[in-house]
Amino acid sequence: MKHITQLGKQRLLIVLTCLMAFLAHPAFAEDEAAPVVPSYIELTPDFIVNYNASGPRLHYIKTKISLRTDSAREGIILANMPLIRDAVVMFLSARTQEQVTGAIAREQTREEAKVAINSALKEETGTEPVMDVLFASFVTQ
Repeated sequence: MKHITQLGKQRLLIVLTCLMAFLAHPAFAEDEAAPVVPSYIELTPDFIVNYNASGPRLHYIKTKISLRTDSAREGIILANMPLIRDAVVMFLSARTQEQVTGAIAREQTREEAKVAINSALKEETGTEPVMDVLFASFVTQ
C-alpha cells in the first residue's frame, strides 16, 4: 500500500507541474505580443512658414500637424518638442511650390516630414519614435 501512495504522490506532482507550466505559458506569450498602443501628439501652435517659390511674392504654408507614435515613446517626443518644431520649420521652408501643390505632393511631404523629424530625433536621442505625420489642415498661399 505504501508503494501505491508513493506512486500517487508522484503522479499528482507531475500533474501539478504540467498544470503550472500550462498556465504560465500564456502569460509569457501575452508579454511578448503586447499590442502597440498609438498615441497622437498635436504640435501647437500651428505652423506658418514661407517656402521656396518663384516670383516676387512670398508664399506661405499654414498647417496643423499631429504626430503618431506609440505610448511607450510619447515622452521622447514631448521632451524634444523644440527640436521637432525646428525640424518641421526647416523642412517646410525648404519645400518648393511643386512639392506642396496637389494631393500626391502633400502625401510625399508627409512622408518626408516624418523622415526629417525622426532624423533630428535620432541624432539627439538615438531613437526614431514618429510613426506618422498627420496633417489636420494644409493651406498654401
